[in-house]
Amino acid sequence: MGKTKRFDSNDYIFNPNSKKGIYIIHGYSSSTYEVKDLAKFLANHGYFTIAKNLPGHGTTVEDCNKVTYEDWLNHVERDVAELSSKCNEINIIGISMGSVLGLHLASLFPINTLVSAATVFKFKNEFNVRVLVPLLSWLVKKRAKSSQYKNAEQIEFTGYSEYPLKALNQMRKLTNKVRQSLKNVKCPTLLIHSKSDLTSIQENLYIVESEISSQIKEKFIAKNASHNLFCKSQEQLEIFKCILSFINTKTKKYEI
Repeated sequence: MGKTKRFDSNDYIFNPNSKKGIYIIHGYSSSTYEVKDLAKFLANHGYFTIAKNLPGHGTTVEDCNKVTYEDWLNHVERDVAELSSKCNEINIIGISMGSVLGLHLASLFPINTLVSAATVFKFKNEFNVRVLVPLLSWLVKKRAKSSQYKNAEQIEFTGYSEYPLKALNQMRKLTNKVRQSLKNVKCPTLLIHSKSDLTSIQENLYIVESEISSQIKEKFIAKNASHNLFCKSQEQLEIFKCILSFINTKTKKYEI
């Protein structure tokens, strides 16, 4: 227990001489494993891409349970501020909790484009996350991911093999904070979701679509990809090409 086979403790920087920056943020309890392929793909098409493990990720479940949502916010804010000093344009891509963090960044910085994938604001089991986790996560600090799904044998989990529940409570707090500022997101935004996502319900896509203020909002709905949309699948290349096309064609400096 502890880590899955789809786990990566490394941080990645590709094509750093480019002035076109892309910051990619992985999801809760995952690691750079789920975004590395996308970072390489976009770097090969002329972008300076960065994919780093969030605090408490790429190490151990115990480490993850020690961090707060403010740690995640401070981490991504610093990274994007640093990237802004090196690049003429900033594009942000986030998946799952990484998408929530990406939306936060887009509400603060005058970024060029945002890709929001498999976002989680409303949880599949709201009662558990909103009520039980805050009450019990100090006693039950982790739970096997496989125990949370009926067809777990069909799922390839990424990152940790257990959900760090104290960190899940921090994610709950993060969603509460960021949702209040969605109206401040004004940059061109691409929303990606999969009909086969067993973790993020499709209602999350409509929450983001209806609450951000962006004039340019496009959607890509995958059919068979898992919650880890950027990992290898029959739709991976199609998703990557959609993201590249969106960033290439919609880049524009917007004022916050």
